[in-house]
Amino acid sequence: MACVLAKGNRLKALWEFLNEMSKRGNGGLMTTATVTCLIKVLGEEGLVNEALAAFYRMKQLHCKLDVYAYNTIIYALCRVGNFKKARFLLEQMELPGFRCPPDTYTYMILISSYCKYSLQTGCRKAIRKRMWEANHLFRIMLFKGFIPDVVTYNSLINGCCKTYRIERALELFQDMNERGCIPNQVTYNSFIRYYSAVNEIDKAVEMLRKMQEMNHGMPTSSSCTPIIHALCEAGRVLEARNFLVELVDGGSIPREYTYKLVCDTLNCGEKTNLLDEELHKRINEGIEKRYMQVMKVKPLMTRKGYLSAVEV
Repeated sequence: MACVLAKGNRLKALWEFLNEMSKRGNGGLMTTATVTCLIKVLGEEGLVNEALAAFYRMKQLHCKLDVYAYNTIIYALCRVGNFKKARFLLEQMELPGFRCPPDTYTYMILISSYCKYSLQTGCRKAIRKRMWEANHLFRIMLFKGFIPDVVTYNSLINGCCKTYRIERALELFQDMNERGCIPNQVTYNSFIRYYSAVNEIDKAVEMLRKMQEMNHGMPTSSSCTPIIHALCEAGRVLEARNFLVELVDGGSIPREYTYKLVCDTLNCGEKTNLLDEELHKRINEGIEKRYMQVMKVKPLMTRKGYLSAVEV
């Protein structure tokens, strides 16, 4: 009921309902899990101030704070970029003897949020500051004996690659392997995008092959597309064609723009015969099928407010 009131933006009725439930029975009907779930919903609805109010009212509602409640409100604050308040709560958790000390997930939330939101600002100073904060938290995390998971590593590596700090990204990649944390396709894609963007195509291909050899993931459209684009721009037409064929043979269909780019590059080099009719047919049918799937989902997502336009 509390979640329904929160989603309906009936905030006055929500607080009255919570107060009434906290007075029923012996010690009230409210539990820590209930309020934590409510905080999560309020955060998802963008009502961060209300989520923070619910967090601070937990004692009043006869609920004990736990690490999951702290993690939920920290995540809600990070979603709107309120890192100052989120760091304040983390510092509170880090106090000696505090009954809700941070866990691996607490640091992961902040690190991934710092990396994500640093890339959304056009200010270089802000980007450097947030990436520094992310790396600083990562070092604190290691110092305290926590073992980072693949999501934490991927967030940092992706942030470093997109801010052209490839040395730090490779250092994290090596540390990841030394600690026994197995990289996945997302890890390799960060390096592939970076090397393709700076025109070091051979290194991007090397990363792709390494992913295959180590059995850390299968090449998909997200892995091959940056390489295909870079090869087309460099005039390496045959290699671009080979990667397109490899992508289709692996069961993935390229984006329409990527397919058109390869065709146009082959036309310029008068090598259109390198793509047979069977391959053209498979790609066109795959693109048409994906388009029909998107058109089925688009009206539903538009009604729910998830998107205003869909790119195929």
